[in-house]
Amino acid sequence: MKSLSQNQIKRLTAVHGWSGTLLGALLYAVIVTGTVAVFAHEIAEWSAGGGQAADPLATSLDRNVRLVADPLTKGYRQSIGIWGTARGDLMVFPHAHARNPATGEMSDYGPMFRIAPSSGEILFRDEGFAYSEPEWYEDSALEDFLIELHVQLYMPTPWGLIVTGILGLAMMAAGVSGIVIHRHLIRDLFVGHREGRRLVSARDRHVLAASWGLVFTFLLGFTGSFFSLAPTVTFPLLANVAFGGDQEAMADVLFEPQAAPGPRPVPMADLDRMIAESRARTGSEAGYVEVSNYGRADSRISIWNEPPPGRLAWVHNVFDGATGEFLGVRPRVGQTPSSGSFLYNLMWPLHTGDFAGVTSKSVWVGLGAAMAFVVISGMRLWVRRREEQTLWRRFGRAVTVVGYGLPVAMLGSAHAYFLALGAGANEFWWTPAGFVIGIAPGVLPGLAVRDEDALRRFYRKLLGIGLLLLPAVRMATGGPDWAAAVADGQGTVLSIDLALLLLGAGLIRWGRRKRTATPDPAERAHGT
Repeated sequence: MKSLSQNQIKRLTAVHGWSGTLLGALLYAVIVTGTVAVFAHEIAEWSAGGGQAADPLATSLDRNVRLVADPLTKGYRQSIGIWGTARGDLMVFPHAHARNPATGEMSDYGPMFRIAPSSGEILFRDEGFAYSEPEWYEDSALEDFLIELHVQLYMPTPWGLIVTGILGLAMMAAGVSGIVIHRHLIRDLFVGHREGRRLVSARDRHVLAASWGLVFTFLLGFTGSFFSLAPTVTFPLLANVAFGGDQEAMADVLFEPQAAPGPRPVPMADLDRMIAESRARTGSEAGYVEVSNYGRADSRISIWNEPPPGRLAWVHNVFDGATGEFLGVRPRVGQTPSSGSFLYNLMWPLHTGDFAGVTSKSVWVGLGAAMAFVVISGMRLWVRRREEQTLWRRFGRAVTVVGYGLPVAMLGSAHAYFLALGAGANEFWWTPAGFVIGIAPGVLPGLAVRDEDALRRFYRKLLGIGLLLLPAVRMATGGPDWAAAVADGQGTVLSIDLALLLLGAGLIRWGRRKRTATPDPAERAHGT
């Protein structure tokens, strides 16, 4: 690599520092919530009390779909989405497209059915713009809130997506500039920790974590900005340029299996047989099914199977709905395999770590935690070099409050969720309200405790206590205890409870340790 001049290094360092400092708090929020959301599915099972052992898509699916689809008018048979929930219920959503007066955009409209898969009993039926009402189809308000907080920072659509997309680009800028200014990248991967020298020691920890996470930072920044900006910027522009602004026509071409129009009524083939064949072909379970043009000669059945062993992406198998004939594997985007479709397939697993079960997700959580530390430690380093100025000292206190206050508020949302569930209140309202309430214990200590080390120790103890209490609150508000969870084969419930207890105990122990290192005036005077 060509050596950079001193002025170029200074400019890149400024870009690196200011990109992290100006957007640091929001970037930290996206990273922390994303780190937790990696286990969103498992959190849904844990907070909902654990799912049933049987797969909802493998239990009398054909009977259950016909039960609700056959009596419907033709308009609602245009598309039928079918999936299972964290509690093991079957969701069937026959719908058409209509303009939502609340948003002014075309949205899915129709009746949404929640069905007990073994008996076929319809547990609930709701009708309307269903995806605007998460309580109709989500089992866990906690999962819904955490994902919404990560994806849109709980801002209105599309502004939240645009903000998180910009933050993803800022992550990429920090990653690229970090790679360029690391003149000794290999050495920095093994940098030692120098005790007793506050600023140098802090820089060592920042450099070590950042060096190991540089590639990961760029990867998450790129994939995150793609998911945020694609629906708000890229696809609308593509629709305007290539489809005259018709986003439905664009979606049909890019994402739907093509079939010659055939409105003639015909009986539907057996869905259970197609599910079984799709499972046999891929070697993995089906996760989502979509039926287009139900009861017509041009019907198509799309079955998305989870990534089979040795592959990262989900597999999209297409069947003829009238005959049950297997029509082939369809790419994620477009009608024929392409490099663009291949890259599109990789976006989701690379962003979420959802490709090798708990192992890959755990690695993503560890790397995400390291990235959050890099953001906070980088902001602290930036402040410490300017701490002789009152404004920057106050900013440094704000960094500490945000760093610990956000997890405290997130814990508040979890406690509020379980308490609302136990009281029979609307958990979809109380979960975000719990986050707002949790801001108070997250912020007030920063205003009351002046000693920085004492403040951090207080926050660690507070977080530890909140984590230790969470399993007890879950069980006290109606969740299964450990004996019931083990008896029902709900390992997720037990695993998350144990993880919370271990993490809580670790934080309390950490909170009892006082910092013994003393500042080194010589280092601060020289700006190192």
